Amino acid sequence: METNRWFGIIFSLEGLLIAFAAVICVSTDHLHLFVPIMALIVGAHFFPLAYLFQVRIYYITGALLCLLATIVMLTFPVKIIIRDHQIMAWWVSVGFESALILWGTGLIVCFKGFRMLSMVHNRNGNSKIST
Repeated sequence: METNRWFGIIFSLEGLLIAFAAVICVSTDHLHLFVPIMALIVGAHFFPLAYLFQVRIYYITGALLCLLATIVMLTFPVKIIIRDHQIMAWWVSVGFESALILWGTGLIVCFKGFRMLSMVHNRNGNSKIST
């Protein structure tokens, strides 16, 4: 099966699982679980993408997102109260830390892409000079 089709399957499955998790969390009155579960789903989807696109950093990204969600659920309080304001500690911590992981991954992939383009450009530039 071609790469584009597998990507579509992986991405669609991720979306379906997130929607399914949302419905279950809302219908069972456990909405506090939704963001960490979503982070687990997003993290898990990086493993087949790492294999599909041969991008090793995706394995690390997937592991970090899954580990983050697990650690937060096991160690953080679900919510905290600060001056009469209720803050969903799980949502805030998983959300911000996931953003850092994903932005970091994006920057690493971007810089690797720039490096590869530079190598190709230098190789093509050098081959034109030598001919």
